[in-house]
Amino acid sequence: MRAVPRGVAPVAVVALAVPLVAMWPAAGQSLLAVALGLTVHAAFRAVGRAAALALAAALAWACVLALGWHFAADGFGVRYVWLYSSAELPLHLKIANVWGGDEGTTLMLAACCLGLAAGRARAGGDRGRHSVAAAIAAWVAFTALWLTPFAATPAGWLAQAPSQGMNAHLMKPWMLFHAPLVLAAYAWTLALAAPALDALRGVPAPWPVLARAHARRAWLVLTAGIGFGMLWAFEDAMYGQVWHWDPVQTAVFCLWCVLGAHLHGVAGWGVGRPHWRTMPWAGVLAAAAVPLVMAVTRNPVLASSHRYVGADSWIAHLVLAGVLLLAGVACAIAGRRAGKAASPTGWRLPSGLWLAQLCFVGAAAVAAGQLLFAFGAGVLHLPRPEEYKPFLAMLGNLTTGGELAALRAAFEQWDVDGYVLARLLLLPLAGFGLVGGWYFFRRISVAAGRGTLLLVLLAMGANALWGGAVTRQYTGAGILSQQIVAVLPWLDASLVGGAYLALGGLAWAVQVLHRQGRKAVATVVPLAAIHAGVALALWGGLLATALNSYTQHEIVFDGGPSAWAKDRHGYAFRLADIRIGPALDGASAAPAAVQALTTIEVRGPTGERLDGQTLYRDARAPSERFDGPLRQVCELLDYRYARHVGTPGYLLQPLIDQGWMRAVQFWVAPAAVVEAIDGRAGGAVIVVVKVFPFISLLWSGLLLVLFGSAWLALVGSRKTLRKSHPSMQ
Repeated sequence: MRAVPRGVAPVAVVALAVPLVAMWPAAGQSLLAVALGLTVHAAFRAVGRAAALALAAALAWACVLALGWHFAADGFGVRYVWLYSSAELPLHLKIANVWGGDEGTTLMLAACCLGLAAGRARAGGDRGRHSVAAAIAAWVAFTALWLTPFAATPAGWLAQAPSQGMNAHLMKPWMLFHAPLVLAAYAWTLALAAPALDALRGVPAPWPVLARAHARRAWLVLTAGIGFGMLWAFEDAMYGQVWHWDPVQTAVFCLWCVLGAHLHGVAGWGVGRPHWRTMPWAGVLAAAAVPLVMAVTRNPVLASSHRYVGADSWIAHLVLAGVLLLAGVACAIAGRRAGKAASPTGWRLPSGLWLAQLCFVGAAAVAAGQLLFAFGAGVLHLPRPEEYKPFLAMLGNLTTGGELAALRAAFEQWDVDGYVLARLLLLPLAGFGLVGGWYFFRRISVAAGRGTLLLVLLAMGANALWGGAVTRQYTGAGILSQQIVAVLPWLDASLVGGAYLALGGLAWAVQVLHRQGRKAVATVVPLAAIHAGVALALWGGLLATALNSYTQHEIVFDGGPSAWAKDRHGYAFRLADIRIGPALDGASAAPAAVQALTTIEVRGPTGERLDGQTLYRDARAPSERFDGPLRQVCELLDYRYARHVGTPGYLLQPLIDQGWMRAVQFWVAPAAVVEAIDGRAGGAVIVVVKVFPFISLLWSGLLLVLFGSAWLALVGSRKTLRKSHPSMQ
């Protein structure tokens, strides 16, 4: 009897299951239940584990594909489709809505975890009595089943409207990449838990190889997901800049740092070596951070622009995180004898890598501490200090009654204090640059390490005595609070440290390539690219954030091209046309939803043409659209107020010019003109011009980091697995 080729059976299951769930959505819940049962069986029985996990993964992915089919086919009889989609949406946005809500993202994460667990079991890497990977996948699958992604839409909802429509803020091409990449990173990170727990118990192999491969891939896709999220945030009024320490951003930053610490210490690991438990613990902490991040995304205590409205699955993710941490403690206790019995080899992690790990862990601890503080203050209903409420006093003079009470409640809700985080994180950032640069130069020679470190420390001191390059350039003309002034000296130090890191990595790469030639390319080039990219991204992000500036304008528009307005940044612009019509784009809508497409003509400082269009979309009632020029300016300058007034049907999309020296945003709020055309009192169009210098360094640095990370994750890890464990590829 001929054996069935590997992979044929799961493909056949998917081919049969997808049409079944496409025709009968209720069958999706049954298939998910079967997948859960198979996964629980695999978690407790080694016999048939690989086959059970392969079948469960096939069923889970079949459910994901079937859910995508229902979105593509406008299957509004499925509640999840009704909540997030619309017949007017283009096909790519319909498909992207598969991960637009809690049900779909959890289902997709379960499918990813099952696929990874099945692959490990099939390769013979999960032969123990119990399977941690299967247990984790089972819990995520249980959460997905509990959320009922294939539940039927109530008849009353269908009678009320054909569908609810997509959140207008999600109708961007970045939606296709950001969420799937982050979910893939979560799955790869959760895959660290099983081998890390084995390593804590003293099981030597194959943990280092598996951990490095999984962590490299997780860090790669997480960095890519963060990068796409930054691009997305840069063109959304609820952010207005690439990063503002939203609670979810802060939690993801903690995960990114723990993965970074893990990658800097996993090489050369062995039971009984100095600090041998540190790296497995890093793997366990990274895995536990994933459900913690998902819990933060879904918990309503902290104000967040990322939160899934109405999601209540945070407790399930919190339970998983707690179980992983307790399992780590239990395995560490069980592995005490293993560490004592192992013969010491004398190998030690290089001091530079050890110090880099401390910087990563310190940064993660600082961010986690601020997140916990904000969460505790929110749970205890502590009053927020007044410095956390910019624009509230002015806005309070413009509102009364219930609107004022809602505004005060919004500003009372706690979130993470970005200024405190900046003060605390700039020191680890500077330390990371110093340690990294010294480590690379020391690999050239001891004298080079010592000499360059002394020079850089002298440069930092001289820069501080001179007043600091960034400190002297700061004019206070940006959207940041004056609290940023207190951290500018540390920001200068971080920039010097970042430059030292980049120079050290490049100098080491040149020296190694000169000595070893082509055979060193596969190792040297990606490492140099990653560290130089991190330094460039650090420079771009810090300079753009600290030195940004803005101006506001009120432009009179009477139907024809407006007069030219001059901006202090050297730009001249005018509004050429405003086309107003009903919003029929598939976003969350109301009977009076309207959109305005503004054509803006821009001339740059050197005469270059930067013409383009901006979009205003509003599904609020006509009486709520235009609330005065002062409020609209506050909305474009303070993301907290933008989040308060924003609704799923409201959107402002700017015109952005991405240059090498600076990026410029033109935000146009034509609500007054829309109201005037509708016969209500209106006023001038509000235009806010924001300038972010050197932000191209951020994008260039991210591309370098992704290039080097992809090389190591997709090429280097595969070669290492092939050499060390041929069956574990």
